Amino acid sequence: MEKLVKGMSFMQAHWPIHRPDAMLQELHSRDNKLDNLDNRYIKHYGINDRDPKGVSCFVPLETPHNVPNERLNNMEVPCYFLPEGTLLSEGLRLFYTHKMKLRFPGRNQTGLHFVLAPTRRMTKEEYEQAVKGLSWQLCTIKASAEMKELISHDDDLEGVEDFRMSELYWLMEIWYTQTVNAMDRILANDIHTWIALDKPSFHDLLQHEPRAYIVFSSLARMNSSLPASHITELIYLGDILGELKDVLGWKKEDICASSEQVTSFLISKKDELDLEEEYITKIKEQETNGLLLTEKILTRKLGPFELSYGPAVNIKI
Repeated sequence: MEKLVKGMSFMQAHWPIHRPDAMLQELHSRDNKLDNLDNRYIKHYGINDRDPKGVSCFVPLETPHNVPNERLNNMEVPCYFLPEGTLLSEGLRLFYTHKMKLRFPGRNQTGLHFVLAPTRRMTKEEYEQAVKGLSWQLCTIKASAEMKELISHDDDLEGVEDFRMSELYWLMEIWYTQTVNAMDRILANDIHTWIALDKPSFHDLLQHEPRAYIVFSSLARMNSSLPASHITELIYLGDILGELKDVLGWKKEDICASSEQVTSFLISKKDELDLEEEYITKIKEQETNGLLLTEKILTRKLGPFELSYGPAVNIKI
């Protein structure tokens, strides 16, 4: 087969295509986009579209392969696959996005990431049923992959010069422990491992749109579940989401933690967090000037109006 490039699409599975919990999993917001002209339907794509949105699937390139097959509450999440040679239903195609990098206990693993996207007009419900109605089979060649947290090493962030990528590394660790969706955990593993092994800059993330969109979707959903005490993470999360929106043009309403919303959050939690009015005023002034709290503000000597807290995540500099 010819070399895979982003946007290549297939109406037949040329590899065993895996998706955890494929028969039960409901769609997430990242799995589709509404049609701009008629929001009763979801957007559909041409056969060579380079930026389709659809449910994530992957092809493990090692056997036996690892998949996170248990939820945090230890209930088993079955992994399903489409056997090689499976013909997809009319209106569905597999679109290749990128090669994945995953770490599991004992060894690293690579994989191919695809999205299973609609190519004809469908409602969200029709699309969901079309995906579930494919010839999924239970995968029985898995290695053990029960991971409560992502694999990390002391030197993971050595050589990562962009502070935002260090923050994203830690945010992915938090997201991995929060989500109970197995595919979310695989995608978080890919982002986390990519940062640790390839040492990308934030510009590299912006240039890698499939991973950028995964980050955007994950952080947008992560924001709603962070506890009130995680001020630092919320601020950096808003910073990263804001930059992705500005550069890649994703809609503002899809963002859960813009700088304005972070300020609103702090105001709403002012009494609970024992924040002084002067501190809120200082953040508002920074917002007016187009600034978010930065590493410099969080690590320098505290000023008269600043809370005595350090970064809530372990930032390596």
